[in-house]
Amino acid sequence: MNLSRVLCVALIVLLSSMAGCGGGNSFDPNKVTVTVSPSAVTIPASGQVTLHATVKGSPGNPGVVWFITELQTNGSSGAQCNWQGDTPPVGPCPDGTIQGAGAVSPTVTYLAPTTSGTFHVVAEYSLAFSTIVKDGTAVVTVSP
Repeated sequence: MNLSRVLCVALIVLLSSMAGCGGGNSFDPNKVTVTVSPSAVTIPASGQVTLHATVKGSPGNPGVVWFITELQTNGSSGAQCNWQGDTPPVGPCPDGTIQGAGAVSPTVTYLAPTTSGTFHVVAEYSLAFSTIVKDGTAVVTVSP
């Protein structure tokens, strides 16, 4: 067999295998799920807990954006309570803070406020090519 035939056969085999792989495995953004673990936890006032988000059904290595729902409910974006490094934010952060949230990290630390309450820490994943947004929530109960 000469080189041109070998290359032709190799190309046919490659194209045949590619055609067989793409049809049934297309990406469906509606099947993307986000979970946060732990999904519910109780910690003491001024305590902390590590939270981890898992995104399933999405191609690549998706990152998430973290926020505390109650901060948004109280009239702010909540971004002032997300921080990196060693210096916590000046706040006000009456519903706690999230350390590590600025780097779209799957793992963050929630630091509870000095007062008791129930807080919802959300990991949100947005599909860049779609209007679909998926999120998972951890319910954090802060005890006195």
